[in-house]
Amino acid sequence: MPDESRRAVDSRVFLAILTNQTHANSYGAVHGGVMLHLSDECGALAALKHVGGGKMVTAALDSMTFLGPVRVGERLEFVAEVTYVGRTSLEARIDVRAETKGASESRLVAVGYGLYVAMDEQDRPRPVPQLVSETEADRTRDEAAQARQLARLARREQVRGV
Repeated sequence: MPDESRRAVDSRVFLAILTNQTHANSYGAVHGGVMLHLSDECGALAALKHVGGGKMVTAALDSMTFLGPVRVGERLEFVAEVTYVGRTSLEARIDVRAETKGASESRLVAVGYGLYVAMDEQDRPRPVPQLVSETEADRTRDEAAQARQLARLARREQVRGV
């Protein structure tokens, strides 16, 4: 297992786009699938940043909650940071914010979590650096993340049994 531990803030990444007609449905709102795609990319980039590069695969996108519509022409910003680390997997929280042209403030439009697995050159899972927990807020984050991971594992077993 890698010796280094890393802080969550050190994995934080930002991704921004200006939405256009190709991102929208016939009602002028950005497709949720477009937001999921970009959320996955941003989450994977945070996971890659935490491990220092290599190959990363998506294991799950869950708990993506859409809070409001995004209109064509608005700027979307995705912010992701690692919130949980297992032996070979990493969870990233992804916040999505939108702002209209000329607005001084953005609004939160979606929040979700992605789970990623680091892979070696033979496409086998590889160990990843641990996540530093120094503060009470870090410990609270860790407890919530552990609960999400246990729920994911239970869903995975349920799906395998179908």
